[in-house]
Amino acid sequence: MSCRRALALLAVLAGTAGPLAAQKVIVNAKLEDLQAAALKDSCDPAAHYNLAMGYWSKKNYVQADSSLRRAIAIDAQFADAYLALSVVHSRDGDFRDRIRKERGDSGFKRWEHENESYATKAYMLDPLVDIRILGAITKTYGSNRVIRAFENLYTGKYQEAYTEFSEDMAFFTETTIPDSVPPLLIWFHSLTAARTGNYGPAIQDLDVMARIVAKLSSTSDVPDLSLTAAEIQYMKASYQLKSGAPGDALKGFQFVASLDAGNYMAHVQMARIYESVRDYPKALAERTNALNINPEDASLMLDRGITLGKSGDMAQAETQLEQAEEANPRDTRILFWLGIAQAEQGKKDSARDSFNAFLSRAPSRFDRQIAMAHDRLAKL
Repeated sequence: MSCRRALALLAVLAGTAGPLAAQKVIVNAKLEDLQAAALKDSCDPAAHYNLAMGYWSKKNYVQADSSLRRAIAIDAQFADAYLALSVVHSRDGDFRDRIRKERGDSGFKRWEHENESYATKAYMLDPLVDIRILGAITKTYGSNRVIRAFENLYTGKYQEAYTEFSEDMAFFTETTIPDSVPPLLIWFHSLTAARTGNYGPAIQDLDVMARIVAKLSSTSDVPDLSLTAAEIQYMKASYQLKSGAPGDALKGFQFVASLDAGNYMAHVQMARIYESVRDYPKALAERTNALNINPEDASLMLDRGITLGKSGDMAQAETQLEQAEEANPRDTRILFWLGIAQAEQGKKDSARDSFNAFLSRAPSRFDRQIAMAHDRLAKL
């Protein structure tokens, strides 16, 4: 969901009182300490994300953008980094003017669409992605209930936000039918419902949104949403999985895959469901489907390699993990799992090389994996 659309909702519902400034990105660590940490743990996506927040707090948006892209280059499934990347230049007027000047109006619109796609990807990677970053770029107007709801949402006070968005929903439904509630309000109510564990209402919201999109898709009107029908169904299935209904979630992800052949995350989620019950043949089939859709994504190669290992096929796991390591040598997790696959096959020298390479580059916060690698080395 783009910041622009969120502001559109505020304009409709917020009233006309004086503006409240956008919240700041609060970073407790000194910028030089964050720079040193990113240099020390150069293969840690979290270190680069934290550095991006440091730059952001200093309004150095270009450097923040660069650090976020480094984080994603290491971990292509880093949802928080994608969401931050989608809005990092929202308050950078000079940068936006330069993009418009260099690329023209059509190029600027493509750039904005790309940013919105980062936000959508963040929600696909993690439906419960940390959305507090949006508070850094959202300027609200007024002091009524909907304003308080957004302020609570963007400061992580999800229960308060959920209560206030629920009251706003009730205001509409008292005099109108549910499908006439602004889709953006339904969306934010769904976000806060899920983040407070109220998956039932969150799923109901998405059902309403799906009906609205279905009605509008038969006309020339375009829904004021950046999510497609398939992506709405994906979110619904994700919430069903979170709520402890894997059977319903599996059917939902299968439906998403039938609606959108390019939604590789639906296959990732199905693989996770099958893997949770140790149905490795079906899990591998879905890992393969995801990789076929997005063949350059080393994180999907890693996932498939791990699943191959869990299935007992260590030889194929080793091959897949070697391909992943070649595609993204900065993701040290690959070396850890590669060492395990090699050790399980009795390839002691290769396993030593992989574990030692992992230990030489592993982020310091990987303490559990580091201890396991040392233990494995001692037993070779």
